[in-house]
Amino acid sequence: MRLISTFTSTTFYEALPKHKAELVDGQLYIGGSLAKSAMALGYMVHRLGARYVADLVPEALLRDAVIEVYGKPGGAAPAMADFSPVSPSGYAVQRLANDLRMGLFMQGLDVWGGTMPVKLGDDVFMPDIYMLLPENSRRLHEYHLEGAPDLAIEVVAPFMRPFDFGTRLERYAAAGLPEVWMLDWERHTFEPSVLIDGVFEKVPVEHEVFASHVIPGLTVRPKQLFDTVGQFGTRPSDVFEVSPAFGNKPARAVGHSDAYEYTVIPFFPRFDLGPVNITFDEYISWGGEVKFEMMDGVPVFGGGDQTTREWLALLIMTLGVVEAVKYLPKEDWSRVL
Repeated sequence: MRLISTFTSTTFYEALPKHKAELVDGQLYIGGSLAKSAMALGYMVHRLGARYVADLVPEALLRDAVIEVYGKPGGAAPAMADFSPVSPSGYAVQRLANDLRMGLFMQGLDVWGGTMPVKLGDDVFMPDIYMLLPENSRRLHEYHLEGAPDLAIEVVAPFMRPFDFGTRLERYAAAGLPEVWMLDWERHTFEPSVLIDGVFEKVPVEHEVFASHVIPGLTVRPKQLFDTVGQFGTRPSDVFEVSPAFGNKPARAVGHSDAYEYTVIPFFPRFDLGPVNITFDEYISWGGEVKFEMMDGVPVFGGGDQTTREWLALLIMTLGVVEAVKYLPKEDWSRVL
């Protein structure tokens, strides 16, 4: 049950498809997969040690989890963690998303994405790139956007294709996102879609230049979308054009929606043997930036020890204390209980 050879920082980063931590049905999805969330949990538990976990989880609950895993014939189900490496193009996928976001910014547009999440009902997603019409900018809060953007652009990594073209598009459609562009890195395809009667319908790309159906005056050259990574010297701003009527505006101030204001809550995680649904307030209050680092041989999530504790708590809530126990042998737990 112990994955001894898989807990190095190298194997962790090679197995991480994308730096995204999204909230789907109350569970934290790392890189579009609960198996990758379990990978992050296992990596943290193994490297931080049993004492670190014991200081976070109530003792009686941790004892019950150890009994569940090691004290019964057959024990619990195998660990969920997926440490299999993803495509070596992972860095290129991240870079392309950054390049395109910068290209839109250089054209004078307000553009967001990456670590600025979007709240869609009880779910939270992190589009690679998204844009808003001026009348919707008031829904942008300091740490998140309330409701769907007007255009989302996703650079799809091979590993995340099932999640991105499945759950992601389903939730985007349910939230009323009017237009989405899907860029499949491996296949080098550009698939724009618009929402019609609650369902995304693909828009044919018939010319060298494609115009957004929602953002006025925004056009893109689909054949050049992947060139900033593949061809040295290609400027991301060359990929897009924006009419003066919409571009070259001063940055808009962050708005405040009357519809929803989250409450910053103190760190008091709720644990059980199995999963516990994470609320939006817990998600937005804990964990901090999607930043996974190694310092002095210890994993640091979110930039510091407190955020590391918060990340670990969110992952344990997502997967349960029983799952966390699986990543260390019984002897390690016995020494702290």
